[in-house]
Amino acid sequence: MTAQITDTFIFKDEIYSLIGITGDKLIHPSQFGMEPVILHTACYKGFYSTYELTDSSMILRKMTLRERQNNYRVIEGNKPIIKDYIATYYDLNIVVLFTGKIRLAKDFVEKLYVHMGYQKATAFETVVDISLENGKVLAINDRSEEVAEKRGQFKNYYESEYSKKVIEDAFSLDFKLI
Repeated sequence: MTAQITDTFIFKDEIYSLIGITGDKLIHPSQFGMEPVILHTACYKGFYSTYELTDSSMILRKMTLRERQNNYRVIEGNKPIIKDYIATYYDLNIVVLFTGKIRLAKDFVEKLYVHMGYQKATAFETVVDISLENGKVLAINDRSEEVAEKRGQFKNYYESEYSKKVIEDAFSLDFKLI
């Protein structure tokens, strides 16, 4: 199995990886009449996106996908750039009325890389939980110190017990800290 590409967020002029989500779902290509299929082993869901979080909104900025029938649609006036059956939509400006929580992380610790699913909080130096309502930031909770105390626990779990449960945990974007 392969580590998965995550959605990314631009937040306070920094690039973060989405490593957890609860509440509403983020934008899906089906909302634009497209059905994603596996891009490659690092993207089983068939697409990934970049969002920007400002003080007042969440905005979809970019989306990359492979569409089942190569039926790439124009998204709000934006035509994709297509290369090898993979389309990327640049310069999107779609406000996302997301309500829920997202967990974002940056400063990945390379030696804690797990070659399956999504990287977990304990593999990053900086981890923040952000509560949103209709795309507006309500609260930011820095979890970095708490995660530092558990540094590497998911990798230890992954390496010590290969099972269906470990695989499910690796591919989950839940809010567990290990």
